[in-house]
Amino acid sequence: MSAVASSKLRLMLVISMLACVLTMGAAGHYLGSTAPSQKKPRGNPDNPENPDYKQILPYVKQLSKLKPTHPAPADITTTIFMFRGDFSSPLFDLFTLQKRATKFCDKDTKAEGCDVRLKESYKWGTLSSKLVDSLDVMCNSMKRTDFYVKIDDDLIMSESRLDEIIRTMASTDCQVAGGIAVDYRFYWAVGQIYVFKRAILDDICQKLPTATKLHAHEDIAFGMLINSTDKSMFCSLDRPTNHWHKNYKDQRVEIHYLEQHNE
Repeated sequence: MSAVASSKLRLMLVISMLACVLTMGAAGHYLGSTAPSQKKPRGNPDNPENPDYKQILPYVKQLSKLKPTHPAPADITTTIFMFRGDFSSPLFDLFTLQKRATKFCDKDTKAEGCDVRLKESYKWGTLSSKLVDSLDVMCNSMKRTDFYVKIDDDLIMSESRLDEIIRTMASTDCQVAGGIAVDYRFYWAVGQIYVFKRAILDDICQKLPTATKLHAHEDIAFGMLINSTDKSMFCSLDRPTNHWHKNYKDQRVEIHYLEQHNE
């Protein structure tokens, strides 16, 4: 091949590559990065049913990175609670945390192992009502404790790890720990587990009698009740290094929960 022909071939290859890059750019893809989102918020950001409004705020600090601000109490009392329903596995208490938890059940549930049977029956879209009714029982009929831990029936977490989280949190100013989301006008903790101190429950107990319509999802509804974006109140748990949701696998054990809810 002559030098001229070789030069023409190289030029054609360069032009072809440039055309490819331009085509990718026109399609919204960028080499080495992600195209910036063009999506604009829709609707009213104050509407609790509208998740499209995004707060442009940094996520909160991890609990493991917080420095103690005061000594932890010698004796820490804790209430673990969960929703029990016909959708739960019969072996939901195979794991220690679920066995320790106070089980709040629907009025008409056929499930066994209930500690509190509520006055209504619920479905997936009314779990916020179940949350409010459960909190009402804790406010008015149960002894207050230093900490409260809401867990899902399909949370996978060691008992010792939760106890460590509570001991660490007890010496900090963090009031609510979990997977903290910021896509509303308030912070909220993703529902597989969130940990909160007695002061939060005390505040919620004052608000419950006048609470208006809440978001359908119980974890977002809980955030609505707290109604805060004070970053010093919240801290993040180190998922998935200390807890897992629905799926877990190591060299000896593999756990997989099916997607199943009481629709």
